Amino acid sequence: MRRMEKQQNEDFYHSLRDKVDNWLKTKTGKNHKYAKYLLFAPDVFYLLINVAKDPRAGKKDKALIVGAIGYFILPFDLIPEGVIGPGGYIDDLIIASLVLQGLVNNLSPAVIRDHWAGDEDSLKIVNEIAGLSDKVMKKGAAAKIIRKFSKGKKTPQ
Repeated sequence: MRRMEKQQNEDFYHSLRDKVDNWLKTKTGKNHKYAKYLLFAPDVFYLLINVAKDPRAGKKDKALIVGAIGYFILPFDLIPEGVIGPGGYIDDLIIASLVLQGLVNNLSPAVIRDHWAGDEDSLKIVNEIAGLSDKVMKKGAAAKIIRKFSKGKKTPQ
C-alpha cells in the first residue's frame, strides 16, 4: 500500500513539474506575474509529503499538511488549474506555504529545511509565497482560516 501511495505521489510530482515547466515556456507562462513562484509548486508539494511523514510533526500539524496536499491534488479549488492551466496552482502554493509557516512556528525551521529539495532557502521561499495571499486571495481569508484552525479555534463558516 505504501509503495503504491509513494508511486502516486511521485507521479503527481513529475506530472506537476512537467505541466509547470512546459507552461512556463509559453508566452502566457513567461508573462505570468507569479511565474517565479509557480516554479516551486512541485518542490512545495514534495516538501508537504515528506513533512507529513516526519515524526516531529504532531497530529494536528499532519492534518493540516494532508489538507494542503489534498488541495494540490483536487481539481477544483479557488483558482482551478483545470480551467486556467498551471497558473491556477498559485492558490495551492499559498495554502501550502501558510500551512508550512504554521509548522515553523509550532515546531522548528529545521523540519522544513530537512525536507526541502530545492537549492534556494526554503524558509525564504515559503514566506514569500505565503505573503502573496493578500494579493491573490480575498484579504488573506485563507491565512486567517488556516491560522485559526492550527491554533484549535473554530473557523468561520
